[in-house]
Amino acid sequence: MSPEQPPGTPPPGMMEEMGSRGEALLGNGRTASTRLVMLGGFAGAILAITISTVLSWDVIGSGGAAQRARAAEASARAEAFSAPAGACLNWTRDDKSDIRQVPCTEKHLFELIGNVDVAGVFGKDAPFPKTDQWLQLQQERCAPVANQYLSGKFDPQGRFKLSVLLPTQEEWRNGDRQMRCGLQVPLPSGAVYPVIGAVSTQDQSDVHEAGICLGISGKSVYDPVSCDKPHSFEIIGVVDLGAQFHEGFPEQKKQDEALLNACTAMAKQYAPGQDIGKKGLTIAWDNRSQESWNAGSFRVNCKLGAPLPDGSGLAPVTGSVRGEVTVGKEPAPAVTSTPWPGTPATPVQPPAAVPHPSERPPAHPPHGPAPSSEAAGSGSGG
Repeated sequence: MSPEQPPGTPPPGMMEEMGSRGEALLGNGRTASTRLVMLGGFAGAILAITISTVLSWDVIGSGGAAQRARAAEASARAEAFSAPAGACLNWTRDDKSDIRQVPCTEKHLFELIGNVDVAGVFGKDAPFPKTDQWLQLQQERCAPVANQYLSGKFDPQGRFKLSVLLPTQEEWRNGDRQMRCGLQVPLPSGAVYPVIGAVSTQDQSDVHEAGICLGISGKSVYDPVSCDKPHSFEIIGVVDLGAQFHEGFPEQKKQDEALLNACTAMAKQYAPGQDIGKKGLTIAWDNRSQESWNAGSFRVNCKLGAPLPDGSGLAPVTGSVRGEVTVGKEPAPAVTSTPWPGTPATPVQPPAAVPHPSERPPAHPPHGPAPSSEAAGSGSGG
């Protein structure tokens, strides 16, 4: 560590090492009757989603109200699948069977950005593509669609990731060669965060609120958790680099110089009186690439974490820096129980601001001043 760096700040290169996302998990595809398959990619991995449905409501069991409800759901699914670019889709069930189109001003999980016909790549007798083929097509065909949809302002490293609604194998055999490209906010587990508002109206910077802790699986970042659980990072604030660099994209060295000062100040404000270095924690931050900057993603997170002793990844940290902290010396267990990919995620809320112990009122406030002897005397006489 260079002498000008305050305790608790990372050596060169630590931000990149500690800031890497965890590997995404490949979702298990159902083999039951399906109408919709969703393929998403983030952090270089794949998210596969299948939605179980029954489109033909003449096979629905008897019962007037139940039959009408099932028919309405089937109709809503068909409408969602054929919706145009700019439409937003939502579902509440893990199996996605209640997928429907909703106004983008309401909570939703998927925003359609356009269709791509891959008939020129796969003829009428071509077998159903494998997952790696779909992923390659998604990146090659949907990324340009996203950039056009957002008027050249798509940030591929931002919080919105490409995803695709695919035909089922049966529909593929019947000649459907359409990929429905879309954007959503997935987590490393495969769950998806709800969004309010169209992507074009939002900051694409991939940041979290102060007070949120990012989970850990093995040596990598995982879904947000409360800070009393093992985690990789505790978010201590957000810095807007755009407010500091008005003349264009700053190279990483300039970003690091600015963020070293900003994040160190944020750490002192976030956890006043705490010795971050003695707690085994390191100040880290994100950087922005030229591509992200051009898309308008200027905001980055300042955060606290710890590397494993051998530097092979992130150490599990339990507890907020504002209180007792335990830093593990061994990798955290890998998360093996994951939700169905595409399951709606419940956002973790940052805790209410907790004052440092030195700022809290005493547990037992002292009594008021004792009465003077004169007052006591006047009260006893008479």
